[in-house]
Amino acid sequence: MIEKISLTPDFEEIEKKLGYKFNDKNLLVVALTHTTFANLTKTESNQRLEFLGDAVLSVAVAEFLYNNFSDREGTLSKMRASLVDEQNLSKVIDKMKLKSHLRVPEGEREELENLASVKADLFEAILGAIFLDSNFHTACGWCLNKLGIDKNNAQKKIVAKKDYKSMLQEYLQAQGKKVKYKLIKEEGKPHIREYTIQIFVDGEGGRVATNTSKKVAEMEVARLTLKDKGIL
Repeated sequence: MIEKISLTPDFEEIEKKLGYKFNDKNLLVVALTHTTFANLTKTESNQRLEFLGDAVLSVAVAEFLYNNFSDREGTLSKMRASLVDEQNLSKVIDKMKLKSHLRVPEGEREELENLASVKADLFEAILGAIFLDSNFHTACGWCLNKLGIDKNNAQKKIVAKKDYKSMLQEYLQAQGKKVKYKLIKEEGKPHIREYTIQIFVDGEGGRVATNTSKKVAEMEVARLTLKDKGIL
């Protein structure tokens, strides 16, 4: 049972930006509620809706790829990952101009609302709320539309999204070398962790990158290493 929250957002404005009108407005309230705000107000955060939305998003994109592409499972998995990654979801929230509606303590707003991870979580929470408020078909249609995914656009997005880790792995394997990514530092508040990753090629330390996402930091050190080797 989702708890009622007295402090309510501007439903009309938000629903217009979403292109979806909620039957149960409380679902939207919870979807907009970050953990920091929930802890202060003793209400429910959007974490459970985020969990649900993540699952709906994964199935929605998987079904789309299955119906439109005949590639093998491994390739389809990479295609899906490139379409639903943190940066893509964050950009959708920016495009809809929703980050200002995120319910966070005012003292932490500037810091939180600009984090890609927080915006990606918000997208998934809203998707989870739409799924509960309507049905799977409606939720799938909404997320594919907001992500701009149709057969032609999906192909373009996938091609444009470079997997630097895979590129570096293939390059080094051809030389008989091994690559590892190590977490060398972790700091920040519990809800805003920053991870510093260093790349090691045959045990020798190389480039370093820091991000709120370990995966993004790993991709960045791989990109920098490829650039150092003159491949990019």
